[in-house]
This record gives sequence, structure tokens and C-alpha cells, in this order.
Amino acid sequence: MIEKKEVLKISKLSRLSIEESKIDSFLKNFSDIIEYIDLLDQADTTEISKDEKIVEYSVRDDSVIEKLKVEDVVKNSAKVENNFFAVTKVIDEE
Repeated sequence: MIEKKEVLKISKLSRLSIEESKIDSFLKNFSDIIEYIDLLDQADTTEISKDEKIVEYSVRDDSVIEKLKVEDVVKNSAKVENNFFAVTKVIDEE
């Protein structure tokens, strides 16, 4: 089981704030996730060939497409600076 000090460390490293009242709920949910991952690690995959493990992904053709004009892209934005979307800073620097 994950301990409270580990949750606080993860919270600090990831810069996520977890309310004190929600830490117990987070502990339980996070522990459940870790236990499920451990369960998956125990699955016997010896009878599965390497070919069966490979998943084919569909890939689109690399083709030239018509691009939008910058003016058309930013025309509905609340604030534009030098043809870029201007947004409020959301990351604090320490």
C-alpha cells in the first residue's frame, strides 16, 4: 500500500496540489491502481507468440494538405500577439 508521505512526494514532484481532505481517497485509488498493475505483471504470457503481441496501427498517407491562413486561425481569439494566441500564464516559477 502507498503511504501518505509517498503521495505528498509525488504531489510535490508533479506539482499537483491534493487537498488534505482528499488524500485518503487518493491513497486508496492510487493503491488500487498499483495493485492492478502488479496483477497484470503476474499474467502468464509464455504461450503468446511475439507476433500476437504486436499491434498493427493504421497509418495515413503522408500527403500535402491546404493550410489555413494565420488570419483565419486567430480571428476568433480573444487576444492575439504577433499572430499567436495570447494566453494567461498558468505556471509559477520557483
